[in-house]
Amino acid sequence: MDMSQGKSLVDSIKAKLESLSSLSNQCCIYKVPNKLRRLNPDVYSPRLVSFGPFHRGKEDLQAMEEHKYRYLQSFLPRVSLSLEELVRVARTWEENARNCYAEDVKLNSDEFVKMLVVDGSFLVELILRSRYPHLRSENDRIFGKPMMITDVCRDMILIENQLPFFIIKGFYHLLTPYYQQGTASVLEIVKSHFSCFLSNIDDNMCDSEPEHFIDLLRSCYLPLVPIRLEESTSKFYNAPKATELHNAGVKFKPSESSSCLLDLKFADGVLEIPTIMVDDLTESLFRNIIVFEQCHCSDKSFLHYIRLLSCFIRSPADADLLIRSGIFMNSLGDAEDISDVFDNICTEVIFGRKFYFQSLSENLQSYCNTPWNRWKAILRHDYFHNPWSVASVLAALLLLLLTFIQAVCSILAL
Repeated sequence: MDMSQGKSLVDSIKAKLESLSSLSNQCCIYKVPNKLRRLNPDVYSPRLVSFGPFHRGKEDLQAMEEHKYRYLQSFLPRVSLSLEELVRVARTWEENARNCYAEDVKLNSDEFVKMLVVDGSFLVELILRSRYPHLRSENDRIFGKPMMITDVCRDMILIENQLPFFIIKGFYHLLTPYYQQGTASVLEIVKSHFSCFLSNIDDNMCDSEPEHFIDLLRSCYLPLVPIRLEESTSKFYNAPKATELHNAGVKFKPSESSSCLLDLKFADGVLEIPTIMVDDLTESLFRNIIVFEQCHCSDKSFLHYIRLLSCFIRSPADADLLIRSGIFMNSLGDAEDISDVFDNICTEVIFGRKFYFQSLSENLQSYCNTPWNRWKAILRHDYFHNPWSVASVLAALLLLLLTFIQAVCSILAL
């Protein structure tokens, strides 16, 4: 290779290095890693509407664009700005908004700002109409069709389909005092919207501003006060399945003392688990929160919670046992449908060196490994499971006792 060829190669590498954009610490919206997407592509892809740049322009989502503009048309009279002024305000948010996306956004400045205006105003108008039904028009095609609003809500909980929360907050604060006076904060009104469509959302659990909707929903599942975990040398990420626990005498009881899903307790052979609602949106929500934790969060406590549930539910029989115990409120279908939700949900994920439920898992495994607990369970399940069985056993014992006494008396009479 001559000198000119070597210089040309060096120059091309230098040009590439100089063209690299700087990495932002604001990054919080990610593409789903291929190793996770391939397990169930549908739960990560919007069906009806796009928000943000990753799915913008897709042909099968274009029908909703007209509805977005209709919502923008309704939103404009609610703010004290003209459309021109609204665009100028949104342009001041462009740089920070771009920095929130993990991948370089190819939209030019005008296209990106238009996306912020159209998508942001649509979402604020949507949550306003969700909270205050009198704002809906008679011919509202979204709230007027139950399946449509459910699909829109479903597309709002996808990690690839997010706007930064500060954009939602910014548009909300542009509303005139008439629409803000006496209303809740934007955080409260968003939580109120999701609690109408998603199960297990406790809108008292999150009190800090999130990065986006997925971050908000994840926070609604976590304890308000984070639990400090000790690093463990053992890799104990398993727990016995529900039927195995049942056969060892463990009783399942819905928790009545906590609204936090992660607050599981085991004492005196009773495992208390907060009730879990399972519906058509559950798997999509769980998987997208897991992706966010994998890509963004050092705390993997939600993933550990899902891991524990997937240990409990390894077959339809396990799911059926938890349904009958009142742990699962099933709006999805039969026990097999719930089992399918947790099948491979933790495949290809990284748990870290700490496990949120390690102590609980070890205690459950120890309880199952104790022979006396299994013997008690066999007696209870096989011989004392109803009053007639108890009566039969007592009658047999009485008969055995009388036979023994008769035998003793016969021996003494000799």
